[in-house]
Amino acid sequence: MLTHSAPDESGRSASELQAGPGETLDAICGGAVRVLQRRLGYRFTLDPLLLVHFAVSVGGAGRGRLMDLGTGCGIIPLVLACRWRGKDLLGLELQPGLFSLARRNVLLNHCEQEVSLVQGDLRRVDEQFPAGGFAQVLCNPPYRARATGHTSLSMEKALARHELACELSDVSRAAAHLLEPRGGLCMVYPASRFAELVTVLRVFGLEPCVVRWVHPRADRPAKLVLLHAVKGGHPELTVLPPLVVHTEEEHAFTDEVRAMVV
Repeated sequence: MLTHSAPDESGRSASELQAGPGETLDAICGGAVRVLQRRLGYRFTLDPLLLVHFAVSVGGAGRGRLMDLGTGCGIIPLVLACRWRGKDLLGLELQPGLFSLARRNVLLNHCEQEVSLVQGDLRRVDEQFPAGGFAQVLCNPPYRARATGHTSLSMEKALARHELACELSDVSRAAAHLLEPRGGLCMVYPASRFAELVTVLRVFGLEPCVVRWVHPRADRPAKLVLLHAVKGGHPELTVLPPLVVHTEEEHAFTDEVRAMVV
């Protein structure tokens, strides 16, 4: 006999907002954000949290209409809505399974008024969204080129980490289409691909304006770069002080990063 949980006044069912088989329910940002994730599928890392805080500090993320390209489980708009009281946030996700998780997470965090979700392909945003409709775009794109690194046996992980369904040029083209004049794009990307990132962004009229290097420890080379580019911006680059993730104790966060997570 099949049983179904009764929905609440918002149409949520109790079972839908609980971790099911093979899922976890995790709390971040001091418990302000709760996130359902698959135990063995793609799970968000520290990178989108670094990106959100960077975007808030340099671009005022959450002020004006914002698009998160490849939202995954919805972590970026959820943090913006729950911690920063952002509004008019939209997440675009290609994979049906992750889109379903993101939808449940929006309900779980009571963010229906602030966060909207669309299942779609960022390579075809011109077919779904009019040009210039967003003040800001955020993206934590796949980092690894198609032929590099170990490709995950999980297709969900592989699409999120490798440039199988989109490449840097696709992200840049999508952002250029979505952004209004002088609108801002914030991205997190491997430091080793910084030169490529700048080159591709400029092809699409997105001028890098602010960068911040992310170091795993103070004595180690940067692994990531946080970058803010402006559509039609002037070629003047501001380099912020580096962001150090860990203290000398390998697994302990620095105070700045701990404040983003805990």
